[in-house]
Amino acid sequence: MPNVAEPIVVDLVRMRDAVDNTLGAFIAAKRASACAGMLDDLVDVLTDFLASGGRRARPLFCCLGWRAVDGLPHNPDVLRVAASLELLHTYAMVHDDVIDRSDVRHGQPTAHRALALRHPGPRADWLGSSGALLLGSLCAAWASELVNSVPQGAPALVARALFDELCTELIAGEYQDVRGFQDYAVDVEHALNVVRHKTTKYSVERPLQIGAALAGAGPDLLDACTAYARPVGEAFQMWDDLDDVTVGSSNIGEDIRTGKHTVVLILARQMLAPTPAQRLRTLMGNPDLDTDELEEARALVEASGAPAVVRQMIDERLVQAQDALVDAPFHISVRRPLQLMIDMAHPGHR
Repeated sequence: MPNVAEPIVVDLVRMRDAVDNTLGAFIAAKRASACAGMLDDLVDVLTDFLASGGRRARPLFCCLGWRAVDGLPHNPDVLRVAASLELLHTYAMVHDDVIDRSDVRHGQPTAHRALALRHPGPRADWLGSSGALLLGSLCAAWASELVNSVPQGAPALVARALFDELCTELIAGEYQDVRGFQDYAVDVEHALNVVRHKTTKYSVERPLQIGAALAGAGPDLLDACTAYARPVGEAFQMWDDLDDVTVGSSNIGEDIRTGKHTVVLILARQMLAPTPAQRLRTLMGNPDLDTDELEEARALVEASGAPAVVRQMIDERLVQAQDALVDAPFHISVRRPLQLMIDMAHPGHR
């Protein structure tokens, strides 16, 4: 029997550590040089924010896109671009928390709350929100600086164009999400369109394509990134939204409290009889729901049958992603990690 070479094993933990080291070194250099200490407050909060949690999914997808072309290990160029995506994500989360008026993320105070706590006083909340908006803008500027630090050439230009598209798509998705909060006429297609821009393109498709483009990927491989990424991103977001409304969940029920129009909540209102549907609408969007009211809302969602429909939608997308991965012209070294990403999109799916 001929010898068969073992496929290269991609260590996602080491890959994540390499991105974090690149990001940490960049931020340390900016702290030392930027504006003579005038930004120390913001950099402190940023450092705490980055250390508080997060899977670094976008940088990992970027590095896997790079390796998908020919299997080469990550180099400093792709690590800088991957780090830029984490800074862009931080910008989005910091602004998102201000928009949603969230006090906690990953068990720690959100950026605007952390800044307010640093400067107690009658205008602490205003200072916190204003400072967080500036911090988010700083992260976006630094993300662009990191992308532009990569030596220019045809692959880098393609990657930069995809990065620019990502920035626009992210804001478009965020605005559609915000606009939909006060509109109970929005439908499932609206919710899925928001998911495609806020999660699928932003979290999976563009990061994967950006890494692949930087490695010189052609149109066929970039299209394969899309075929894999879209069902993965949609499945992941729908699972996350489902977990938020599950009876007895340890989550705080943020989607219910803020009145967010997720796929599962839209379906629940459509599938309930008029009286319970109206009761669910009354409960949604109330940030002061007590525990009993939150569980009542979750029970209404469960009784509607919507969670079962969403689970079926998730399963269908996982099959699509699996099929796309089988057909994709990706290097063998990334197939197992990308399969793990499919599994992560639905922790309850086996």
